[in-house]
Amino acid sequence: MINLLLASGFRLSFGTVSLGMGGVNYTLLNDWTAIFWNPSLLSDQRHSFSMDLFNIYSISTYQMNTNLMGYDGSYPRLKDNKAYNQKAPIIIPSVGFVRYGESFTWAFGVFVPFGMGTAWDLYDPPPNYYNAYDTTWEKPSYPKIDWESDIKTLALWFGLGREMGMLRIGFAGGPVLGKMYLRKVTLQDPAEIDTTAKGLPIEYRLWPIDTRIFGNGYALGGSAGITALFGEMFRFAITGRFYTPMHLDGKAILQMFSPRNDYIAENAPDASMLISGYIFKGEGMGKTLVPLPPDVGIGLSFKPVRSFTLNMGFNYVFWSVLDKVILDFEDLVLLYNQIKSDTLEFYWKNTYEVGVGAQVSIGERFNFRTGFSYDNSPIPDSTFTPLIPDLGKRMSFSGGLGVALGDYWTLNLAYTYTFAPEREIKPDENYSASSPYMPGKYTFVGHIVNIGLVYRW
Repeated sequence: MINLLLASGFRLSFGTVSLGMGGVNYTLLNDWTAIFWNPSLLSDQRHSFSMDLFNIYSISTYQMNTNLMGYDGSYPRLKDNKAYNQKAPIIIPSVGFVRYGESFTWAFGVFVPFGMGTAWDLYDPPPNYYNAYDTTWEKPSYPKIDWESDIKTLALWFGLGREMGMLRIGFAGGPVLGKMYLRKVTLQDPAEIDTTAKGLPIEYRLWPIDTRIFGNGYALGGSAGITALFGEMFRFAITGRFYTPMHLDGKAILQMFSPRNDYIAENAPDASMLISGYIFKGEGMGKTLVPLPPDVGIGLSFKPVRSFTLNMGFNYVFWSVLDKVILDFEDLVLLYNQIKSDTLEFYWKNTYEVGVGAQVSIGERFNFRTGFSYDNSPIPDSTFTPLIPDLGKRMSFSGGLGVALGDYWTLNLAYTYTFAPEREIKPDENYSASSPYMPGKYTFVGHIVNIGLVYRW
């Protein structure tokens, strides 16, 4: 069975005001982003229209320690066998509006709840993989970017908020559309398909398969929240978000690069096809269900004076819904081997995130914000790969500014620096080319810049 790999994306944060205060904000939302984080806070808002740009530039490295041919030291590599994530900076827009009503305040928003992207050059066929006497034969070129992920989602949610004395309640929901592209190197021992290959030299015993998966799908999602206001000084909120599994339909495209050795072909005709340098191809349709993690949050804000507000938040994400995912294929055949299904192992664990932020107002025009947050990676060592550089124990420091531009417009800016200590994945004694993890040392640093523009009337 050929191992394929599917991965869920990051759970993203958005909203320039919130990110300027650390991102774990459930009590100080004053625009359409409440539709996701806490729809009960729609109830006190006036008419508004908002646009945000979420811009992230990340620096991720992977120092390989797999001892697999084609990776560690088998071809020219940067210093210390270290590779860099080559994904371009990611820009994610979001937009929404709020409409005040006597009984309900309602809102509509378009945003990205999950998403990720990585691009790595990790593999080249080992030395002597191609040995041909024929000078007219053109050696195949393995793709430069051979580990890659690009997962996008788009949510279109409608929300309602209502005031009930000291309480605020709200609900929201709608469709979540998804698009997925994954690429990785799968190493296949040809002897598992043809026993003739057992006699081949060691450098020919792991054939690389350029594995690409494309998919489009949909799910439904929703959020709910309740907020209690204790005068002007205290706010307390409980919120939650939930999803149906995402239905994904797509296709898998596989290219298996066989070695070439003209000397062996002349002396061992039975093995000539196995060392011909031929690229075996397979393509088939597939479908699966991918669970999306629900989460719950608790928020508390304290406003001792009019110009200063302190905000605290706690979030718990149920990543453990990503245990195993089964892919079913139609007409996927590679080297005469029909692939009907594959089981993808995740075994992700639940995580929590905490954050604290503050806002200082100067007059009616300026708001200064700062914050800190901490969270963990849900991915255990046993299933960790470069496709998701979510290292764990991630810390973020944020700062932001809000400027009123006249009576109607407000410009919001935020910057977040996020980093994680180096994470080392050590191979166990049973590690092999079929293991669902990639041992080595990983690092991650991210710079996030947000720009938001709000029009209120």
